[in-house]
Amino acid sequence: MTYTSNAIETQGFKLEIANDPEASPLVYTEVKEVVSFNGFGGQAAEVDRTHLQSPGKEFLMGLQDFGTFDVETNYLSNDDGQKKMRAAKASRVKQHFRTTYSDGSGELFEGYVLSGPKSGGVDGKLDGSFSIRVTGAPVFNEAP
Repeated sequence: MTYTSNAIETQGFKLEIANDPEASPLVYTEVKEVVSFNGFGGQAAEVDRTHLQSPGKEFLMGLQDFGTFDVETNYLSNDDGQKKMRAAKASRVKQHFRTTYSDGSGELFEGYVLSGPKSGGVDGKLDGSFSIRVTGAPVFNEAP
């Protein structure tokens, strides 16, 4: 008997930002040419509840912290999605985001665009990146 992996391929990943965070329903624009991503790596706080008769340190777990969602891109000055990300950073307004993976699963989440640097070098290309501070709890959607 052989086992076949059901791993989800990363090729086809899509990040989108809502055109207007106050609109209903939300309409999204894709952030083009994402090269890599890393997200939801935050951790809960440790709430110390130790007292003077405790036999050892005692803790409660704080609320979940979903950290940041970071993407690396090929920098595109005229891409509508990347322009919206840069505008979101400047506005400091909470935004709505949607991720979609190759199997149709993904997340809906809210956050603030913290940074959007670009970089380059000899024998290279212009690279960009965005860091989104996740606020609240993402909604994780399974594949259809």
